[in-house]
Amino acid sequence: MKELEAQLGVQLLIRSGSGVRFTEYGETLLHSARRITAELARAELAIAQMKSATHPALKIGVSLLSATVPLYAAISRFKSRWPQARLEIMEGMPRQIIDSLRSGEFDLCLAFITESDVIAEFSFIPLAQWPQRLMTSGDRVDLSLAALSHYQWLWNHTADSWPLFWQHIHPSQSLALPEQMTLCTSWTLYRALAQEPKTVSLWPEFLLQGELAPQKLYQQNIALPDITLGFIVRRDHVFSRQMEHFMACVKAELG
Repeated sequence: MKELEAQLGVQLLIRSGSGVRFTEYGETLLHSARRITAELARAELAIAQMKSATHPALKIGVSLLSATVPLYAAISRFKSRWPQARLEIMEGMPRQIIDSLRSGEFDLCLAFITESDVIAEFSFIPLAQWPQRLMTSGDRVDLSLAALSHYQWLWNHTADSWPLFWQHIHPSQSLALPEQMTLCTSWTLYRALAQEPKTVSLWPEFLLQGELAPQKLYQQNIALPDITLGFIVRRDHVFSRQMEHFMACVKAELG
C-alpha cells in the first residue's frame, strides 16, 4: 500500500490507534477497483460461456415507472431474433437498479430521469420524452404553489430526490418543503392515493391517457420538468450484439 501511495503521490489510508480508514483519494480508488473487479468477473464469465457454447444472459434493470411503458412487443421482437438468448429482467427502485448497474449485476437499465437527477458516472441514451403534469384531486380550481404546499403530496421517486424536485419548481426557496409527503412507488396504490381529498400528485402525460388513466384529477398550471425515458449504461461497458439488438427493439417500439 505504501508503494501504491508513493506511485500515486497521495495518501490512501489514515492509520490511527482506533484503526485504519480510507481518505477521499482512497475511497475513489476503492470505487474504481470494485468496478474493474466486477468487469473482470463478467469478462471471465462471458469467455467461459463462449467456450461452452452457451448463450450469456442479458441482464436488464427496469425502474418501476419505466415498467409502465409497453415493452412486451420489444421483448417478443428480440426473442424472435435471438431465441436462445437468456433474458433476466428485474424491476426495482431507481437507486436499487443503479447500484446493481454499478456493481455489474446489470448490463443496462431502463429508467426515467429528470433534469434534477445526477447520473454523471453513467452514459444515458434517451428514447422518448414526456411532459409531467401536476394533478390535484377535488374541485377544478387553479391553486398557487403556496396553497398546494399545505396539501398531501405523493412522490414516486427516491426520498433524497424530493428536496431537489421542490427546489427545481420553487427556486426562490421562500416556501418550505410540504410537511405532508407520501413516498409511493407502487403505481396501483399511487393511482388510488392520488384521488384522496386534497392530494397533489405528479404524472407523466402518457399515464393520464387511455383506459387506465386516473379519474377526477385536475391539472394545475404549474410548470414541471419533462421526464425522459432512456437506457443507462456504464461508460466503460462493451456492448454485445444481443444488447445492441435489444436496445434497437425498444427504440423501434417507442417509435
